[in-house]
Amino acid sequence: MSKILGINISHNCSFAYFEDGVLKEYYEEERFNKIKHFVPPDPFYKKYKYEGLKKFKDIIFDDVVFISYDRGHPLIEKPYVDNILEQIKFKNFIFYDKEHHLSHAMCGYYFSKFKEAIALVTDGGGERIVNNNFQTVESIIKIDNNTFRKYYQAATNVREDFWFDDREVQTKYCKKEYKNNMVDIKLTNGNIGGIKYIKYLRKAGFNYKEEGQMMGIAAYKNKNTNIDKNVLEIAHKAQEETLQERIELIEKALTYSDCKNIILTGGYHLNCANNFKLVKHFSNLNFFVDPIPYDGGTAVGIVYYHENYI
Repeated sequence: MSKILGINISHNCSFAYFEDGVLKEYYEEERFNKIKHFVPPDPFYKKYKYEGLKKFKDIIFDDVVFISYDRGHPLIEKPYVDNILEQIKFKNFIFYDKEHHLSHAMCGYYFSKFKEAIALVTDGGGERIVNNNFQTVESIIKIDNNTFRKYYQAATNVREDFWFDDREVQTKYCKKEYKNNMVDIKLTNGNIGGIKYIKYLRKAGFNYKEEGQMMGIAAYKNKNTNIDKNVLEIAHKAQEETLQERIELIEKALTYSDCKNIILTGGYHLNCANNFKLVKHFSNLNFFVDPIPYDGGTAVGIVYYHENYI
């Protein structure tokens, strides 16, 4: 019997246990430590003991597979991996550092039961490209039981500006589009995808990871309420502008394939209001929304990728 453990060491740290290719157990560390959107602390400063791993104390895993959002270099990730490996029993392990969006796509595909589908991934930043200066925020990936193909990825360098307000990072590169290994690449120093939503989130006065609150109040723009009108306007713009971007991304996906099965995944697609609008807008398509579209689901997706394609 094959026993594989998938581990996400990004935010929403999670564990997915598979036996013979079947998902048996799934845990998020925050369910035990009560720290919402838990991000593992840097082991250089603190050796963290994972409560979720105690669920597997009697299991010897054939493979342990790791995934993260890509912190910039495998050596930066290594202490996180080593700290976890000290707490479990295993035969082999592998760390995937450039498959963040692919893991999102595979998670949605695993749950969808589609034979073939186009996965649209949108989040606040996945794998880095071009000397680690750009992080991918949009991807189009087609998957079936035997193959997968990445058609498109868009990446921005404003994520560093988001964290550090480093204008030099933002202006260092101009907008550029090109093809690499048959994948259409778009580089920009603009706000797109999940990064755009986060920018509006901050502008409206919300804290990071309070996207759900902003999504909720956007519906009150034209209603009598005590909520600040400027905040309502920002929330409404965030919804409408990013919705239009998702519509354009789906239209772009349909230029690559005539497949009618669409998977929505990546943290942006926790936005149930806009998911519903996309389903209504494209009434001729079959939609499936990944039930774990945020980073927790990548622990599931990376095992599916590892077992079926590697």
